[in-house]
Amino acid sequence: MMSAVAPATAVPAALGPNELQGLAAVMSLLAQAGGIDALLGNRQSEHGEKRLHLGYSEAAERLNIPEKWLRERISSLPHRKFGKFVQFAEEDLRAISDMHFVNPGMATEKNRESALMAIQPSKRSRKRF
Repeated sequence: MMSAVAPATAVPAALGPNELQGLAAVMSLLAQAGGIDALLGNRQSEHGEKRLHLGYSEAAERLNIPEKWLRERISSLPHRKFGKFVQFAEEDLRAISDMHFVNPGMATEKNRESALMAIQPSKRSRKRF
């Protein structure tokens, strides 16, 4: 009985017209699909991109924070509520990220402003004799 696999030392045979048509069809499909990476890519990410809302675990993963942090602060964070279900849209995730933006240069300006407020005279009137 002969093996269906050609030995490694064998010279590849020339491709016939049927093989060339098949190869052309595969190449055409790859081009339409965006390449082999698109075909082998993570299907879950494609599904996630089409979804309108994310739950706690997915939102926490996207923000790279613990899910517990989101749950503890949900009352002060932008989100969607469908009955008892909490969901996050893309805009909510961006807003949460923007809420926690820190710029060290801005902190010194705020400190200067608060220092100026501290030395301003009081609005209360004084008794005059």
